[in-house]
Amino acid sequence: MKVSRFVLNCFLLFSISNTTNAQNAPKIGPITSNSKPKDGGAATFMCTIESGSKPLRFNWYKNGSPIDSQSTIRIENLSTSSILMIDPILSTNDNGNYSCVVTNGFGKDSSTIQVAIEGSPQWTIKPDSFYKMNLNDHLNIRCSGKSSPKAQTIWKVFKDSSWIILDNHMDNNMKILDEEIIISKVNKNHESKYGCTVTNGIEPSLWTEFEISVIGFPAKLKNKNTASSSVSVKKGNKLEIDCEVEGDKPINMNWIKNSITQNKFDNPRLDINELPTVDGIKSILTIKSADSVDDGVYQCQAENKYGKDEKTIKVTIVEPPPSPQSFMVHQAWSRSVNVGWSKLSSSSSKTPILGYVIRYWKTSSPGINEQLHEVNVSASMNSYLIKDIEPGTMFEATLMAVNEVGLGSPSRVISFTTGEEEPSSAPVDLVATPRGPSTIRITWRPPPRDSHNGKLLGYYVGYRRADDYKSTHFFKTVDSLGPNVTHEYLLTSLTKATDYSITVKAFNSAGSGPAYQEITVATLAGDVAPSPRLHITQTTVDSITLKYTLPQGALGSIDHLDLHFKEDDEPHWRSIDFFFDGKETAEYTLSGLNPSMVYKFYLTASNSHGASDPSSIVTAKTSRPARDAFTFGSVFDPASDAFGSYWNMITVLSITIAVAIIIIVIVIAFVFVRKAQLEAATKPAYEFSLASQAGTLGYNQSIPPTGTVRRFVDIDVNTNKPLMHGSLVDEYPTPYSKLTVDGNNKHSVLVDHNHVYDCPR
Repeated sequence: MKVSRFVLNCFLLFSISNTTNAQNAPKIGPITSNSKPKDGGAATFMCTIESGSKPLRFNWYKNGSPIDSQSTIRIENLSTSSILMIDPILSTNDNGNYSCVVTNGFGKDSSTIQVAIEGSPQWTIKPDSFYKMNLNDHLNIRCSGKSSPKAQTIWKVFKDSSWIILDNHMDNNMKILDEEIIISKVNKNHESKYGCTVTNGIEPSLWTEFEISVIGFPAKLKNKNTASSSVSVKKGNKLEIDCEVEGDKPINMNWIKNSITQNKFDNPRLDINELPTVDGIKSILTIKSADSVDDGVYQCQAENKYGKDEKTIKVTIVEPPPSPQSFMVHQAWSRSVNVGWSKLSSSSSKTPILGYVIRYWKTSSPGINEQLHEVNVSASMNSYLIKDIEPGTMFEATLMAVNEVGLGSPSRVISFTTGEEEPSSAPVDLVATPRGPSTIRITWRPPPRDSHNGKLLGYYVGYRRADDYKSTHFFKTVDSLGPNVTHEYLLTSLTKATDYSITVKAFNSAGSGPAYQEITVATLAGDVAPSPRLHITQTTVDSITLKYTLPQGALGSIDHLDLHFKEDDEPHWRSIDFFFDGKETAEYTLSGLNPSMVYKFYLTASNSHGASDPSSIVTAKTSRPARDAFTFGSVFDPASDAFGSYWNMITVLSITIAVAIIIIVIVIAFVFVRKAQLEAATKPAYEFSLASQAGTLGYNQSIPPTGTVRRFVDIDVNTNKPLMHGSLVDEYPTPYSKLTVDGNNKHSVLVDHNHVYDCPR
């Protein structure tokens, strides 16, 4: 019980003692400041006691070091507080941790405040102004400053007349840190002017410039891995490749292909030029007209005393692609055709095939081609369907490949013919003319060429009585004579003075086309006159006399005669009434004609039923005027100009010399022949006989045969035509038509390209 009480008394005494000490020891509140410190301003810091027994002692510390009153620092201690004043703040050197420590007889306490004075940065490490480095040296450059807020270092390089901020992506050998540049291996690319700035946003910032110079720069080629390392040139165009090198001079440049150094002496087609640049030289290799032998890999080598470098350039000489192979027709229809070919392989062309071009054209006849058509086809295709072409037509086609150079060589030319279709148009220019009471002459021209749709085999000529609408046409088949000629057919065994409806349509192997719109024509009520005969009897300078003869018994069926004539080069015939006085034969002189001119004539007879078939065409030529005829007398005519004329003198002289030469030749020939005869007469009879049988004469082998040779003259000796001043030509009559007039005849013959009267029979 006594021990417990003693312990309790001791515990109470200890508690009272601790309570008394806690009340007497100093306790400081937080240090306060009246404003935020700034460079050039003033700062006041107050340290105040919250509790503690007096007397109290105050002490100030900066970063753990005691602070005494100075010219810019004052400390004022009061009984329960202390004031620290900095006036003025000179620089960021006043930054730091400021502590207030108070003590008394019972203990001590402290409080700390961090002071950061805002202001522009101050240098801590400033780079040198010049760095002279050897090639591949290691270089560290530092640039830093101190400030509040904390300053940042920015590195820059001067290029292209401006400052550019450096970063770690600009050079693999250069590493950019916050306050340091590290260059592991200095080279010529690092030679430049640099700068660094230290800034915290409060002006003025810090800025300094410095240069890096590199000693001994080796030859180095620019743009080694760019697109210029591969060059494509069209064959025949100029090839130009270049290498630009930088480095210390002198620099030696060499071009090498297939281990052979290239120079203008070994290859006159090649030229190499070197041009100086700011930091080196540029070498240019030129070939004016590139050829396939120039294709290959070229090496450009550059070397100086500090090192060497090389660049590889691949040169491709591109040419048009070769001819496609196996171009053929797979299948042809009437208006389309499918063609195919073998695609060109990648090894057959140095550049990719961009596509194909199909060219095709119609061939109307051998050697005559019509409009050219082109079709572009994708490079991925090896067949194509040509559409919208004409049926029944022969075509030719060829194929060409295309690359970046252009069109290649064409393939072989293939021919194909589209299937036929029926003609799509009717014949044109249908004309029906009565030729008598039971005969109608029908003429027409083929349909337009582009509507044949094949080869025209012939025509169907249809006819029926015009008033018999219920009956169908009777058709006669007429063979085709060609695509551009006038056809003719004679309908016979018809009814006298009757109207007939006529039509015609073309056909080919596929069938017949549309019919021509019906035309109506009536047979004659009587017969036309028979055809007269015409002859030339005389010609003069300006006139031609003609004689006609009528067939026997034709006088009663002729009312009048019409003479048709024209000059040889005139396109159209002229006609006049030939005076007819009812005689079976008579002459007529056509005067006022041009001299030395060819004229053509034919004659027709007419009655109330129409005109007869024309006579045969006769041709005659008027004579030349007498003044144009050449005679020997005119040359020596005293009335002529200057002894005839100089030209006539030359002509006469030439003729005289020619006649003299002929006479001399005849005399010499006569002498040699006579001599041969005399020599032959002296030979023994048996010797002459042997020589004669052998066909040779030993003494006159070179003597030409003598005597005259019969000349054949193209003159009909059986005719009684007079010779008209050597200029008359007479065409003998030919039948008007080779058609028979019986109703069973199916075909007609071509009269002429023009109307029948342009070339009468």
